[in-house]
Formats: sequence, structure tokens, C-alpha cells
Amino acid sequence: MAKESKKSFGNLIGITSEAFDASTVETPERDEAAPKMVNHRQSVYRVPLSMIMPDRFQSRILLPYELREPFYERRTTWQATVQKWLKLAESDKLIKRELDELIALGESLHDTGQIKPVTGQVLSVDGRDVFQMLTGERRFWATAIKAVLDGFEGEPYVLALIDNQPTLEKQIAENMAYKALTPVGKARAAARLVLEENGISPQVGQDELSYFRQISDVRLSDETRELLQRTLQMERTYFGRLMKFFELEQKELEIADRAVMPERVLREIMAHDRKLWPKAVAYYADYEGRTYQDVQAFLGRLAGTEQKRAPRMPLDPVTKSARGLRRVLLGLDDVPMDDKIGPVADALLGDTDKGEAKKLLDRMETLTAALRQRYDGMK
Repeated sequence: MAKESKKSFGNLIGITSEAFDASTVETPERDEAAPKMVNHRQSVYRVPLSMIMPDRFQSRILLPYELREPFYERRTTWQATVQKWLKLAESDKLIKRELDELIALGESLHDTGQIKPVTGQVLSVDGRDVFQMLTGERRFWATAIKAVLDGFEGEPYVLALIDNQPTLEKQIAENMAYKALTPVGKARAAARLVLEENGISPQVGQDELSYFRQISDVRLSDETRELLQRTLQMERTYFGRLMKFFELEQKELEIADRAVMPERVLREIMAHDRKLWPKAVAYYADYEGRTYQDVQAFLGRLAGTEQKRAPRMPLDPVTKSARGLRRVLLGLDDVPMDDKIGPVADALLGDTDKGEAKKLLDRMETLTAALRQRYDGMK
């Protein structure tokens, strides 16, 4: 096999600015292996995938765990990684679901073009210049997957902005802008913020779980509490609950993350004997639509503490609605912010007109009065 030549960012502007200034003249590109500047004003470059390294320790993890170490240690290429990823998806529905989203994104990028550049900075790793990605991992892998599926034999590019002042806050904001973080993703984001604030960065060769588990040795300062509140709207008590998730092993953490397992379910599982955790996590992820009650009953059966219940008659619509409202109101304790009622009020009135809002307000006041009357009569 021919030895791969080292690509360098060292003379990016020198390589590309002349071609950019003469863009009205049709000339062949000077070096297909080098990044090309495509927008001089914003310093947007086309960067080949082989020069890019996503952040291994960010909050939203895309690449399956068993593929991560070889890829991040550069023992395998992005092409080989994608091929193995596609193979894993044939027998794992959670991986397939994630992969299908990236395939759709790759098609969109191909049809409409990459509107938003990825961001990162240039680092030297083992004598090789690497574009260390800060944001945009989904675009990176979507481009890679598209190239493999199409049988593209060249070197795909992504558009990139060089950010010489990268921050975790930027990365977390980007992840949250795409969609809400899972409970496991929130735990990673919070732990990374606190660890970095205390000068604890990932070491070469360190895996994700061993890095995040270091959070157990760190105490929150006033500064880190303020950082958590500002970046994630997270209080100290809520932070402590999330950090308990790192007691799970890596396989269970990944399954819980991909299955978007609710915090309540995770806490219920971890309240039982540790030896039951893997089976309970797998049980929840095995069938879409399983609930907290399903997991609770499953754990009861495993632990031999399940209580036999008499068959229940179907509930009437009023009782069903009342119990649903009760679950919502009592579940506000899990909302990770100081003002828990304000966002609920915003959500209730967000898509109503003035008349509907008045009707809703009147009924809530009537219900509150009825509740107060019955509460006063309770012993």
C-alpha cells in the first residue's frame, strides 16, 4: 500500500487566495489534497474528511462505541469506519435509526449544498496537521456516509470555518440547537463543563467513561454552578442526579442514550440491584413505546418483588384526563430550571388566541377553587 502523504494547513491562504482572487478564470485546482478557500471574506475552507477529527468527548455521541477507539486513534479510516457502521446497523435497530437520519442529511447536503460550515481549529498531532472539529459532527458523518454509499473514490470535503477561540459553550449550544439532549447527553455536557473548568481535560488514549467518571472527585464551586446555570439551566441538585448515570457501564450508557431513555426510567433502574441494570436497560430499548410502569414491573419480576394486582376496569375519560394532568403537575420536579411554572404557562398559551387563552384561564381558576375546597376538607 502506498504511504499516505501528510496534508498540511500550514500554507492554506498561500495555496488558495491566488485562485480565489482569480475565480472568474476557469483554471484547474492546484492541489486536490489541500483545503481550498471558497469564501475569502469569511475564511470558509473546503476541508477533506481525512484531515478532520471530531471531538470524542462531546455531549452528543454518534459513532457507535465499538468503532470509536480505532477511529479516534487513527488506526482505521473514515471509509472503513462507515462500512463497519453500516454493517452494525443491519442487526441493531437503534444504530440503524441514527444512521438513517445521517443518510437523509447526506442526501439533503448533496441536493441543496452545505449551508452551515463546521467549525474547529488546526492542531498538530504526531507531526500531522489535523482539523479538530468543534461543531458539525453530523455534517461530517453525513458526508462520509453519502460518499461510501455512492462508491465515491475521491476525497469528499466539508465547508469549515477556523475558530481559534473554541469553547464548550459553543459546542453545547450547537448540539442543543439541533435537538434536545438526551438525559445521558445532558450528563456528559454537564460533566465536561465542570471537569474542564477544573482543569481536567481528556488525556491521550483515555476512553469516554473513564474521563467522565472523574466527576466524582470534583466539587462544584460557585463559578461552576453559575456556568451550569448559564449554559444548561441546571441546578446543583439536578446535576448531582445526572452524575449518578456514570455508574452505568459504557454499553448500558450507550443503549440508554440511543433509546432516549427518560431520566425517571434511568433512576428507577439504578434504584435496584446493580446486577439488574443491564437487563432492565436492554428491556426498555428492545421495544419502542415501553413506559416507566413497564420497566418498574419488569424490575419487580426480576427482583421477585412484583405485586399481583386485580384486573382494573377501563377508566372513564374524565378520570384518564385528571390522572394525566396530575402526572404533568407532579412531574414538574424533573424540570431542570428554577422557574418551572413559567415555561409550562408559555407552552399552554403558546399557540392559542386571546379567546382560547381566556377560556383556559377561567377553567384553571375554577379547577383551582374546586381543588382548594376538597383540600380543605381532607383530614
